Amino acid sequence: MTVLDPRLSAAESPLAPLTVITPTSMDEALRLLAAPDAAVLGGGVGHTLRRHDRRPAVATTLVSVGSLPGLGDITWSAGGVSIGAGVKLSACAADPRLTAAWPVVTEAAGSVATGRIRRMVTLGGNIAALDDSHDPPVALTAVGAELLVRGTGGSRTLAIGDLRELRADELIEHVRLPLPTASDAVRSGSAYEKFLVRGVWEYACVNVGAVVGLGADGTAVRLSLAVGSVTGGPVAVDLSELLGAPFDQRLVAEAAGVAVAATRPYSDVRGSAAYKSRMIAEFSRRALTAAARRAGQDPSAPAVPGGNR
Repeated sequence: MTVLDPRLSAAESPLAPLTVITPTSMDEALRLLAAPDAAVLGGGVGHTLRRHDRRPAVATTLVSVGSLPGLGDITWSAGGVSIGAGVKLSACAADPRLTAAWPVVTEAAGSVATGRIRRMVTLGGNIAALDDSHDPPVALTAVGAELLVRGTGGSRTLAIGDLRELRADELIEHVRLPLPTASDAVRSGSAYEKFLVRGVWEYACVNVGAVVGLGADGTAVRLSLAVGSVTGGPVAVDLSELLGAPFDQRLVAEAAGVAVAATRPYSDVRGSAAYKSRMIAEFSRRALTAAARRAGQDPSAPAVPGGNR
């Protein structure tokens, strides 16, 4: 949950001294982070806002990892795409190959705040902030991404939903995405939808990522839906009971109902919990519909016989 009233201290209060160290290798960065009172510095937006608001610093030493070798690259292989944790959100949003494969991810990255912010924020930093309103984690949950994290004891993988298990001496190194399923038998599409009550400067009232895979007869063979800005978010909604059914307006409505039942929105300045539940239903419908259209099917068209509903 994003705190809008951080209870600012007096603006004239002095800022605590801070040391920034720029390591030249991952091993050096991990050694530095193992020291007491050290924290990771990615794009620096979170730390800058904290100092601007005179909130207590998270550490007296910041280890700048944004320029470490390999963390600023997007690489492709037969198994999927690997995005370095230091890649800026603006670079994610502008990558044409990533847009072709996973528009849900580039749309989410491109919807964060303003262009100036997106040019500063790193993908790893946005994820590690553990803010349920942040956009990229919602999209990455929908596509089934996993995190490669590294500590002094070695590397391991974490699902986006398990990020709270990240230890203080570990770094997110890469975000790994599978390739979308696409063949003569399966058509795939994905989409990201976000509802802002007032404008781009605020956090989302509701944000939803969807992935749809359709068989040749128009039945749903993959349905992934993730909802953010809710308690414990992003929440991966289980739509497995709808697989095998024709992808039509009825399926979309049922999926939206499942999304509402699976999430617990909270009341804040962007709306009451009851209002947000209605928006979760609406924006789940929009995301699933947009994803299906990208897969080459209009849910409003008559269903093709052959589903098992």
